[in-house]
Amino acid sequence: MIAIFFVGNSLITPKITSVTEELIQDIIQGNLKSKENIVAFEFNQLNNSFKNSQKILQNLENNSFEFVREKLLFTSDLALEHHSIHNSFVSIISSNDVNENYFSNKKDSLYQKEIKALLKEIQFINNDVLIDTILTKNGNVINRKIYAKKQRNSKIVYTGYDVDLISLWSYFSETYKGDGGYTVVANKDGICMLHPDTKYIGKKIDMYFNTISVEQILKSSLKINGYYVPDNVNSLKDKAISEFLGLEVLRYFDTIITGNTPLIVVISFPIDIHLKETTKNIQGYFSWISFLAFSTFMLILLVSRLQLKKEYVENIKVVEEKEHLINSNEKYQKENAILQLNQLKKKINPHFLFNSLNSLHVLIDLNPDLSQQFVLKLADVYRYLLEEREGNLISVKKEITFLEQYVFLQEIRFNKSLSVSIVNNCDAEILGRKIPFLSLETLVENAIKHNEITKIKPLIIEILIDKDFITVKNNFTPRKHKTKDSHHIGLNYLENTYQFYKIATFKTGVVDGKFVCTLPYIT
Repeated sequence: MIAIFFVGNSLITPKITSVTEELIQDIIQGNLKSKENIVAFEFNQLNNSFKNSQKILQNLENNSFEFVREKLLFTSDLALEHHSIHNSFVSIISSNDVNENYFSNKKDSLYQKEIKALLKEIQFINNDVLIDTILTKNGNVINRKIYAKKQRNSKIVYTGYDVDLISLWSYFSETYKGDGGYTVVANKDGICMLHPDTKYIGKKIDMYFNTISVEQILKSSLKINGYYVPDNVNSLKDKAISEFLGLEVLRYFDTIITGNTPLIVVISFPIDIHLKETTKNIQGYFSWISFLAFSTFMLILLVSRLQLKKEYVENIKVVEEKEHLINSNEKYQKENAILQLNQLKKKINPHFLFNSLNSLHVLIDLNPDLSQQFVLKLADVYRYLLEEREGNLISVKKEITFLEQYVFLQEIRFNKSLSVSIVNNCDAEILGRKIPFLSLETLVENAIKHNEITKIKPLIIEILIDKDFITVKNNFTPRKHKTKDSHHIGLNYLENTYQFYKIATFKTGVVDGKFVCTLPYIT
């Protein structure tokens, strides 16, 4: 048993590694969406003031020009409250080429001259124009946005602001601590806007788009009314060697939208760190759980051996005391001893317990709530099995209640490959009648043991409760390789019980491709 335990453990470990990798992929997908939402939130926060200025200019006709000017100035100054907005301005050019320039509270004469020169170079194709560019200035990397709109009175109104991308990255990296992966943001031209290594900010990062181009990434998102909506069905990913970490990373590419401008978000996750460390931890937990399950199994086996020995000694004494009874009485005692032995074998089934603990091990990580129900059901099953009772009969109601708990455990083990239905066509009086103890469980277990159970060929068991008997049916798909330790103990137990009570209507057989068993009630 110890050898089998270690061999089984070594065979299961690679499967655990495979399942762990799949789970980590799912976790990474969740982290990806979380990071995308963070990036979208921060860039939309930056864009709010600029967006408000656009709305003010677009609704200029509904308000006086002085009101709009004051509102633009207020919005421009308010934008400076954001930690990463470097400068902002408002400029009005009249028809007589007279400039009215209102700059932010940060007085910078060189900046004012630069903006005035830039505004003169702006060429209008339509009534409004939007400029979104990235430039390097005095060692800083600036994302400059300008919006200009012609008015009916021949005036042109300009508003804009500069975002310090180095400052933005400093805030972003401090506020959102990484969990093993890192985030890179680029604009639609492939120019880096955020990167953990600031030397890449403001430069084209072509090494990120060698195998997946910028055009492919933008096309992987749906464009609706000028906005990019992420297509969650076709997320793009690629493996590469990180220029930042020097490790192999798994990169996910997606598109977010700020205003009308698409941004490319690249999330990189180190494969070795995420997979190897997590897999090692899970394998450690599995080893402890396996050891606990094996120890529990051996303890139960030891207790059962001691109990068997005790009952064997007691049975020997009973046989010695009753040797003087007549032959018919000796036959009754022999059959009764067989029934007790079979009942004892059913009470503690090591294979059932070991399979249940294996199912519980898998269920703990996948569904903690369901695993708690599983443990309670397993406890109820063994409480029922170990309960002391006189004779080998039980009411139909109690047997069905126990069967439902037993089926709950088995259906979790086999998932959708096993289906057990119970149809009651009778009233409460019939549920009080007697049948052999564990008879329904024996037939269900027998069907599971001797038939194929796969997704393609699921095992379907029907239990019909009628006035005079209970019928148990299952589709007959016998396994190609029969179980070596099968001795038909279960069916022999039921047959001996009905013979003891002199009932001849207990029948089993294959009818129309189904294995059918008829269980008459015992009075």
